[in-house]
Amino acid sequence: MDISSVGGSALTEQARMTYGVACLKMAQHSENMAQYIIMDSVEISNEAMEKFLAERNN
Repeated sequence: MDISSVGGSALTEQARMTYGVACLKMAQHSENMAQYIIMDSVEISNEAMEKFLAERNN
C-alpha cells in the first residue's frame, strides 16, 4: 500500500517513517514465507522420493 493513499500530507513525518518501516517489514516477511513454503515442499518431495525408492527396491 502506498503511503499517499493513507492521508497524504496530513500525516506527520514520524508517522510516514513508521508506516514505511512497517511496509518494508511486511514485504520482507512475505518473501520469507514464500521461501519457507518452497523449502518445506522440497523437503517433503525429497522424503517422498526416498520412501518411493526404498519401497521400489524391496
